[in-house]
Amino acid sequence: MRIFAIIAAALICPLAAIACAVSEPPSPPADAVTESPSSSPVSSPAASSDAAAVSRQEVLVNLTDAVIVPRFQSVAEEMNGLRDALNTLCANPTPDALAAARAAWREARAPWTRSQAFWFGPVTERRSRSLLDWAPVEPERIETMLAERDAVTADDVREFLASTQRGLGAIEYVIFGDGAGDDDDNDAAVIAALRPAGGIRCQYLTALGEVAAEETDGILADWTGANADGKAYAGYFNGTAASSLLGKAAVDEVVRHSVFLTRSITDMRLGAALGGGNGNGDAPDPAALLAGPGDNAVADIRNQVLGMQDLYRGGGAGPGIGALVRGISPDADDRMTAHFAAALAALDGLSEPLPESILSDPEPARRAYRRMQELQRALNTEVVSLLGVSVGFADTDGDGG
Repeated sequence: MRIFAIIAAALICPLAAIACAVSEPPSPPADAVTESPSSSPVSSPAASSDAAAVSRQEVLVNLTDAVIVPRFQSVAEEMNGLRDALNTLCANPTPDALAAARAAWREARAPWTRSQAFWFGPVTERRSRSLLDWAPVEPERIETMLAERDAVTADDVREFLASTQRGLGAIEYVIFGDGAGDDDDNDAAVIAALRPAGGIRCQYLTALGEVAAEETDGILADWTGANADGKAYAGYFNGTAASSLLGKAAVDEVVRHSVFLTRSITDMRLGAALGGGNGNGDAPDPAALLAGPGDNAVADIRNQVLGMQDLYRGGGAGPGIGALVRGISPDADDRMTAHFAAALAALDGLSEPLPESILSDPEPARRAYRRMQELQRALNTEVVSLLGVSVGFADTDGDGG
């Protein structure tokens, strides 16, 4: 994480110190704002006649208390639920238990991908992504490992397996199979491979679940101070600890992560998958979507955008980054709100399996790509410029996921 701790003496710079003299870019095209009834410009929840008085610390405290910590609480709860569902499946592999495990996987993945816009602090320092969500996984390597081992434990997963052999992607591969044959045949093959109960494949699956639950419990504990040393990253991030981030540095970190994540979704995922459809003349590459057999690519992208919107709007409970933008330019805040709504409306038009639908009917993906481009540009021109955020191209290593 490219920010540093300093003594909290001058935690919060006044908003008036932010550079304000920037010209406003044109409003987004009409179709970017009218694709859904909810996309007409509205003020952020924090906006008011007193919006200019909102400080960085107020924003950061609210984002910590109302967005980030509650989201990681949800992640930890759902990952523990996934672990329990995998244990139940492996105790007695049946179609009902398999369906429940798959549902638990989706329920755990949703808050996890929605948290991606704030994978800084503990997630970065613990290198949690390498344990939980490296993509793509390597099925051949997983099968070779299972064939060579007599046992697999949670310690083995954490300490000895490669990132491409663990995490939600590895769980997805084991419980959804390779998609070969029709659904009934594939489900039967998955269940058969998990027998006998307690076999090597089930040891691996339950170990993956245990590591996922332990790691997300650890992330939450690091944010809240429930860890062994009692130190809470929340205080370091929001300026309430004795040693903390400078308010502007923390705001910059939030904005940078959204910039990088938007770039990843737009250019590295949708743009690369569309190929020539993105205007660059490249060959379509649906594999760039990193979609697995669970057919969850659309939900993943949508949750990533929702997570960015949570940070921008404050989660509906108080001021977010948009309140700082609105204190400088209400029109810019209205445009950002409209861009988020338009992007989400376009993503709602995508269908699974996404790699196949992009090839058979690319227009919905092109529309989503254009809306994401507009959101990406707006983040750079409206938010980065207005708030004076420094964004370096070299800073994008691994943030997109």
